[in-house]
Amino acid sequence: MEKGQFEESKKFNLADALDYISNTIVVKNIMVENNCVIQAFVFDYGKVQSYEKSPFSRFIYIIEGKAEVVINDNSTFMQKGDSILIPGHSTCSIEANHKFKMICTTIKD
Repeated sequence: MEKGQFEESKKFNLADALDYISNTIVVKNIMVENNCVIQAFVFDYGKVQSYEKSPFSRFIYIIEGKAEVVINDNSTFMQKGDSILIPGHSTCSIEANHKFKMICTTIKD
């Protein structure tokens, strides 16, 4: 197992551990294993993360702020506390119409 940027078996406050950086998408690995990757993202206003068709499914949870998730050309507007499952083999993008923080869990089949 690869190490994430957070220490195992130690409590941490994810929202406090993530800072906004102007004109940037910040990514911190929480856990990286063979079939599962958990990452924390911080999107500044206007930034977009696009994914081509991937065989992997993703679970998105919005920690803070508001986001737009586009799956196969269908937009879903999300805010703090919202979650969405992105199915494998779909195109998607995550867009910051407002700055936001999220957790993304990628499940590799």
